[in-house]
Amino acid sequence: MTTRAQLQKALNRLEAYLPHLLDQFPEPENFWPAFAGEADPVLDGAPAHDHDWVADRLESMLRFHGAPSPR
Repeated sequence: MTTRAQLQKALNRLEAYLPHLLDQFPEPENFWPAFAGEADPVLDGAPAHDHDWVADRLESMLRFHGAPSPR
């Protein structure tokens, strides 16, 4: 089972990597698959009781870093 601390660590790594993803993939159609490739394993590894918490953290980091809206 993945703990909240492990999830937080993974989310922190993803957030640190997010500016690189945004620079590397400025077009939404390229950014979203790249982001999903990083975020989906974290979300999929979260226990059911932490799923919403992880999803909220992902949304917050995307907003904070100005990710493009999906088309």
